[in-house]
Amino acid sequence: MVGFLGAGLNLLKGGIYFRRVLTEFGRHWAFWVVSGSIGFGGFYALICFAADHSPGWVVAATWQLTIIASLVVLMLFERTFPRRIWLYSAIVFAGVLLVNISHIDSGNTETLLMGASPVLLAAFLYPLGNQLVWEAKHGRKGLPRVDAGLLENAFAKVFLLSLGSLPFWALLYPFTSEPPPANSQFFNVALVALFSGVIATSLFLAARNSADHAS
Repeated sequence: MVGFLGAGLNLLKGGIYFRRVLTEFGRHWAFWVVSGSIGFGGFYALICFAADHSPGWVVAATWQLTIIASLVVLMLFERTFPRRIWLYSAIVFAGVLLVNISHIDSGNTETLLMGASPVLLAAFLYPLGNQLVWEAKHGRKGLPRVDAGLLENAFAKVFLLSLGSLPFWALLYPFTSEPPPANSQFFNVALVALFSGVIATSLFLAARNSADHAS
């Protein structure tokens, strides 16, 4: 993601703009490391762990809880919601619960625990990391004064979060025991990074930028 986004920003916005992005990271590196490690590092690591211990359909279904987790995160930042939002959230929760109960019936309780629990935590980390950036952009007290104009560009925002997550991955790497990836895996990872990490995440944050308020 860092490679794709860095090359893309250089190509589409120019070297001066890209240096501006790097300057923003240098000015508030601690903030970007914290928000990137939470929203991207912890999120992706837990999803990967869950995918290694549970079927993909359990991971995908449980991930829908991020809808509810996002509401909880926004409440931590003093946001309120109409009652109908909680009704819709209850429907989502019921659906996720039914999917996971059906997996328990198949006798895979341990697999469920190792798969669903990390996804549940990841469902909170992803909106928390993104919300920290949204709050900083809008000048919340206690957060650094980031370049709000720069963060109007969703690709720049994703790049800063990705760059900030690199120390997290460097610390996590010694605790992994997997062999080096094969050439085919590099290609697959590149596709995931491009379509999911760069395109999908940037589209999500672009939509988030268009909102007038957090709730």
